[in-house]
Amino acid sequence: MIRVLVLSSDTDGVGYFRTLMPNLCINDPDIKIELRLLSDGTLPLFDENFLKQFNLIFYNKVIPFPNPEKEDIFYGLCKKHNIKVLYDIDDYWILDSTHLNYKNWKTNKSQEKIEGIMAKADAVTTTTSIFADKIREINPEVYVLPNAINHKEQQWDQNKYESNKTRFLWGGGISHIVDLRLIKDEFKKFDKNFLEKSQFVMCGFDMRIKMQQGGLKKDDPRRSQWGFFEGIFSNNGKYIKGMEYRNFLNNSSNFDNDIDYGRKEEFLDEFYQRRHTKPILLYGTQYRECDVSVAPLKNNHSFNRMKSQLKLIEAGIYKCPVIQSNYGPYTIDDIEGKKDGIQKGWLIDEGKNNWYEKMKWYVDNPSAVKEHGEAAHEYVMENYSMEVVGKQRVALYKEIASRDRK
Repeated sequence: MIRVLVLSSDTDGVGYFRTLMPNLCINDPDIKIELRLLSDGTLPLFDENFLKQFNLIFYNKVIPFPNPEKEDIFYGLCKKHNIKVLYDIDDYWILDSTHLNYKNWKTNKSQEKIEGIMAKADAVTTTTSIFADKIREINPEVYVLPNAINHKEQQWDQNKYESNKTRFLWGGGISHIVDLRLIKDEFKKFDKNFLEKSQFVMCGFDMRIKMQQGGLKKDDPRRSQWGFFEGIFSNNGKYIKGMEYRNFLNNSSNFDNDIDYGRKEEFLDEFYQRRHTKPILLYGTQYRECDVSVAPLKNNHSFNRMKSQLKLIEAGIYKCPVIQSNYGPYTIDDIEGKKDGIQKGWLIDEGKNNWYEKMKWYVDNPSAVKEHGEAAHEYVMENYSMEVVGKQRVALYKEIASRDRK
């Protein structure tokens, strides 16, 4: 029996996709998972009797050791009892000055900390082969465990809302301003026919600001990045036709305790649609309003290059084709079917400015939306379902745990 201690750093997106769901879905008679939250103050990480039960410790991000001495005790006990440490990383650990967290990253010397953690780990797991090649400069023992979807979970059930329009969706966080600038001019080109036959849904709108002393503060939409994002998708409000709807957008936010997250039946004919951030166990339901997923990604950008193809995976589960930047993680899979002959969407070269052309093509070819979406679904199920990636994870746990330290 291989006993694995899984330490989750959070219960948000990273925790959900990289630690919680992948390990909760393991069902192997030779592996026993104990899953704990790093925020749990009762977690006895320096107790020898507790630690020596385990063959393997798996975690993402950083264990918040109170001081270097405690960190040395932890790694010393792992070495003493031949407990392997398997470290997972899903975002590039080196930031540039354009990143929202750059100041804190530099002040906290995060690069040195993460590189130290990777170097001490017995092995490292990550999301893509591109990122793995970079990590090997720090630790040669790197393995790719892609992001995966548990399609049996309620939020990924593919039960879409019906619509007679072609719905394009972008979902993301506040750090994507550099990516969305790529499509700003394209969204000014929409003609009357396109606006009548389609919709654009922006997901993730969030006015919450976490305060240093705890608690939340409501941001001012006029200065928030979300106001800028909304300006792109609505062409500075030109695509918002109803005054009542305009007032609704100006006065609503995720501080309203709105169980529909901004979706209102009386405004569903409007081209531009805004949806508020959903909790992680409802996150996937945003694709119930999606027919085609749009994902711009700035090129020549190290942080973007190390991202994963999660947007393809999410969209594919919901049978949605993708329109994505031809860069980094979006080049890993055969989106346009140039190798397997099965198209799952379109890739856009930066500077070509044909986002609108491809969006309009889907509006004019609704049968292709269905055909490409079905192909994307089949591809994701064959490569990124939890069953497929789960088998890779189980095999890796068994292999790493069985090693003797050199």
